[in-house]
Parts: sequence; C-alpha cells; structure tokens
Amino acid sequence: MNKPSLSAAKQRTLLLSLCGATLGISGNGAAADRADTLVVSAAPRAEESYGATTASVAGKTPTRRVDEANSVSVVTQQQLDDYQATRLSDAMRFVSGVSEANTLGGTEDGFVRRGFGANADGSIYRDGIRSSQGLNLNAATERVEVLKGSASLLYGIQNPGGVINVVSKKPQYEWHSAVSGRYASEGGGAGTLDVTGPLGNGFAVRLVAEKQNQDYWRNFGSDEHTLIAPSLQWFGEQASFLVSYEDYRYDIPYDRGTAFINGKPVDIGYKDRLDDTANHAWGHNKSLNAHYDWQFNDSWSTRVSLGWNQRRYDNNEVRVTAVNTSSGKVTRRADANRGFNHKTRYVSWDLIGSPELLGMKHDLVFGTDYEMNQTYRAHQYQGKATSNFNLFDPEYTISSPIVDDSSENRVNANNLNRIHSRSLYAKDSITLTPAWIAVLGGRYQHYEQRASRGFDPVVQTLDDEGNKFLPQAGLIYKLTPDVSLYGSVSRSFTPSTDVDDDGNVGKPEQGTTWEVGSKWQLSPQLFASVALYRIDEKDMSLSINGTTRAIDKARSTGAEFELNGEILPDWDLSASYSYDKAEIVDDGVNAANNGNRLQNAPTHSGALYLSHNLTIRSVPGDWRVGGGARYIGTRAGDPDNSFTLPDYAVADAFIAWNNRLFGEKTQLRLNVNNLFDKHYYTSSGGNLRVREGETRNLMVQARVEF
Repeated sequence: MNKPSLSAAKQRTLLLSLCGATLGISGNGAAADRADTLVVSAAPRAEESYGATTASVAGKTPTRRVDEANSVSVVTQQQLDDYQATRLSDAMRFVSGVSEANTLGGTEDGFVRRGFGANADGSIYRDGIRSSQGLNLNAATERVEVLKGSASLLYGIQNPGGVINVVSKKPQYEWHSAVSGRYASEGGGAGTLDVTGPLGNGFAVRLVAEKQNQDYWRNFGSDEHTLIAPSLQWFGEQASFLVSYEDYRYDIPYDRGTAFINGKPVDIGYKDRLDDTANHAWGHNKSLNAHYDWQFNDSWSTRVSLGWNQRRYDNNEVRVTAVNTSSGKVTRRADANRGFNHKTRYVSWDLIGSPELLGMKHDLVFGTDYEMNQTYRAHQYQGKATSNFNLFDPEYTISSPIVDDSSENRVNANNLNRIHSRSLYAKDSITLTPAWIAVLGGRYQHYEQRASRGFDPVVQTLDDEGNKFLPQAGLIYKLTPDVSLYGSVSRSFTPSTDVDDDGNVGKPEQGTTWEVGSKWQLSPQLFASVALYRIDEKDMSLSINGTTRAIDKARSTGAEFELNGEILPDWDLSASYSYDKAEIVDDGVNAANNGNRLQNAPTHSGALYLSHNLTIRSVPGDWRVGGGARYIGTRAGDPDNSFTLPDYAVADAFIAWNNRLFGEKTQLRLNVNNLFDKHYYTSSGGNLRVREGETRNLMVQARVEF
C-alpha cells in the first residue's frame, strides 16, 4: 500500500522549521505530487526588493518582524547584488547603528553596533553558528540579518551591541545555474559559479565556487581567494536535513592604514603606505554545518544543529611605532605571527512548538547547547625597531620579518585561550489577545575559561568558571496586524578574550539593554522601524595601540530609524538614520576619561539608496539603475579621545542591463563606488593605525543564468 502523502500544513511547517534551523529563509516550498512521492518545488530565487517581512535571527524560527520585541535589520539579496557587496562592511551600509571598528589591517570583520563591538568579538554568525572566520561574506551569501542589543538569550556569550548573522544560499528544487565574472578598475577580478537543483527522492544540491585575484587599491599588494561551498538538502515525510561545507583559502594585504599625529593625518599621498611590501596575511578557513529536523505534528518539531569552523592563518606586519613629522622619519618594526588556529565547535538541541494553552497561542523554543571557542597563536616574532623609512621619500622592500629563534618572543608563544559553555534556554511569545503579545525568556549558562602561554614552561594565565542567568522580557501591542509598538529588556555577558601585553585576560563584561520602538509593515515589500534604546556595560575592555585595559562602566543611548522596500512599483528605497551617544561613564582607572566617547562610535550616521527598474523604447531588455550615499559622523580615534576621525559622506551608483542573450538571463553591470572620490577614514585602532576608505573605483560584471 502506498504511504500517505504529507499534509500541506505539515509540509509548510517542516519547511519553515528547516529554514529556521539555519536562521534564514531560503524561499523553498513543498507539495505532495503523488501519493508515494514527496516532490519539493522552488519559489522565487531570492527577494527581488529591499524589503523583508520575516527574519529568524531573533527567535530561531521565521517570524514576522512586527511580532518581535527586538530591533532586527535585514539586508536582502537584491541589496547585495545591486552594490556588488564583497565584504560584510559593504552590507552594513544598509543597517542603522553599525559602523566599522578596527579590522586588524583589513583581515577581519570588525563592527561597532550601538557603540559596542570590535573585531573577533564573537558577534558574527554563519547560519546561526558563531564564526571563527575573519572575513564572513562571500559568493555563497544569500542575505544578512542583524539583531541589535543584548542577544545572549539565544546566543550565549555576547557583548550588548548585538549579533550579525550571515545566511548562506540553500539548495533549490529547480535546476538553476549562474556564471559570472567581474573586473575591477584597480586590475584583476573574479569568476564565480553557482549551480543548484534537485537530485530526486527529496534531495537537492548546490555548489558555489569563486576564484579571485584582484589588485589592492593602495600602492601594492593583491587580494586573492578561492572558495568552494557545496551543500546538500533533503526533505522526507517528517524529517529533513541540511549539510553545508565551505573551504576558503586566501592571501590578502595587511594594511594598518595611515597615522594621525597631533590630531591630523600625516602629510603624504592618500595611497602612500607607511608599512612595506612584506605585509600580508594568508590562511585557510573551513566550516561544516548540519541541521536535522523532525516534525511531530503541525504544532511541534525538534531540531539538532551541529557546527564546526576553523581559521588557520599567518601574517607579516611591518609595524609603525613612531612618526616624526618634522624629519619624516618613521620608526618601524618587522613583526610576524605564525600558527594562528581559531576554532568553534557547537551542538544544540531545540524543541519548537506553537500550541494553544489556556486559550492563548504560544510560540515556544526550549533548548540546550554546548559551545567551545578557541583562539590560539603558536609563535610571535618581533624585529628590531629601525628608522630607515622616510615618509617624504618612501622606499619599499627594505624591511621584512625575520622568522627564527633570534626574533621569537617565547613568552607570548603557544598562546591559548579556550572557553567552554553549556546552557539551557527557553523563549515564549504569548499571544495574550489579538492585540497583545508578551515575550519571556531566559538562559542559564555555565562557562569555563582557561588561558595559557609559553612553551617551556607553559604558564597558566587564567583559570575561571562561573554561572550566569540571562533573562529577557518584552511586550508588543499591535495597533493593527501590520503595525506594532514594543518594549523590551535583556541581559548579556561575555568573558573577555582580549589578552594584554603580559598575556592576562580581562574580566567578563556584563550588559543590560532597555529598548522601546515601533514597526510598520507598510506593504508586503515595504518595512519601517524606529527604536529608542539605552545600554549599560560593566567591566568593558578597551584597546589602544595594542594595550588592553578595562573600564568599570560604559553607556550607549540612542535612536534608530530604517525604511526598506518597494515604495512604488519598480522603485526600491533603503533609508536609515541613527543617533548614538556612546561614552565612558566610569573609567575606574583614569577619571579624566569619564565622559569620553567610545572609540569608532559615531554620534550621527545614516544612508539613503534608491533603485529603479525601467525599460527604454527600441532598446531590448530592461534596465536597473540606482545610487545613493552613506554618512558617518565624527568618531573618537581612541578611548582617551586624543584625536578625532572626521565625518564623511560617500556616494555610490550602478547601472545594470538585463536581456536574454546567452541563457535564461544575461546581465551586464557597472558599479561606481566613491563616486566623487572622497578621501575618508573608516576606523581607528589607535593614532598609528587609522584605516582609509577606498578611492573612486569601478567594477564591471557580466552574469549569465541558465
């Protein structure tokens, strides 16, 4: 006898469950075509506008954004495509309250969110699993979701700025292939392949591959990488799973930027560098994620998630230690690091349900997880300081690290920091009435942190463990089904992984976020939100020119506004504004710093982008044109506020032509970035490490879909 087919309601629930497993929506649908066969079909490939009605980052399941008591931003596939985003910082231009932090010479994603954050702070996730990778956005990215404020309820160890979740492309159940190539005005470019389709019996596969070799925009160096990202998905009667893997090899410039002396940038050419041609970082990233779902019935499902990712890399850095603007002499030291090995291991089990209890609908998540995060460096090499470089008459290829016993800093060798955490958590969104939703949740977390350094002997610098209860509460009032008001309070904490010059690790940071706001689903493809917030952070670690210290209390108070989506037929808008007052309340060491602005946190920032689809009579095909600008206000260059990064506004534009030439769709695209060739400074790691924004550049892309 034939097996009964899966009910339509159960299919929809199963699909949503799997989408939630990866904290992103792939846009798949399912239907039982025959009594003995489950046939899975595909919906449109990705959002074709700037608006997203649902997100998963705040609750582990796809939820309407107006029904969440948190501030959530979504960067859609269309936004990423329009502006040819190649780094996560390109995507963050569309998100309010986010600015660039110290990027470790451009080798890591680093962001300040509502005044808090740094590179390698554990705030960036790939498909719901914390990432140990330095650079997280690539050709396999479908969209990006940002949860702002204290996010420890579902994400555990975390600072109060929030989390950024990069959602990967999923296998689709219709065959679709795309081949593209792009060329940059600096020289070089990249080629990309994306193939997906069904294999039968509920299976679908996807392969994304990319090869890039592109000249760096500042004086010397090149940005090279190779990506291979296969994934496999399966749907059965009640079960489903998704397995994805990424292999990413790279060799990129290590560019600390320019120097600010006496509050001003040194007087050299904008593209001139103070380091040397030896500066670069090279490494190998690997990640493996797996999600298994079982659907009990239309109301209850369970999920097991497994994740592992690793970043192994090395770097060379000719480091600037002093600049004499009168003589032009630059003191530099040729340093190197070998054997970085950063890892994340993760496993979780969730029970997800939407039952009715006492006449009220509940959206429940119960779960437990285990996570291990490791940062490790095998060897550190430090050269001797020399002053043979003159900024008025720069000569390169004169300094390079010596990597042997004579230059090794053995005290800081074999430097290991490892955190194990085990947690129980629960979240319940209770529909009290058609107009009122209460959100309650909590996480009980046990953590163990060990740190050590040195080979002979191995010196243990930290042996700590503790327990934390992290509550969250919120209330939503629905003025209409598409308009809501909300308020929430949540807690966060993170043991510090910042190691000072003596190898010691700072105390855990603890944060509390209060937030109120409103959300409007103005149309199916147009979403707006406004939020007011206050965040208090205790025992916050600060770093200036490589020296780490802690302050007793910092505070961030602000407001944010976003409007994204289709404002008129064929017109897409992305608009945002944020005001943020992020400051040191109690330094605890130097009272003169009380009231100082937090580093890299602008008081004012905003962006406005507009795109339009059009056809031109007598010209085949259709066109898409767009452009806009982002504004970042002045920022403190260091915790002492000894200098200020100036504000800037940078404009970008694009034009794309779509036609059926060689396949189902052929697209030619031209992007002009930094349209008016603005010189600007994106972030600071101290006055000798100020990163510059790229000058005007062009990107040409050709893409064929089959």
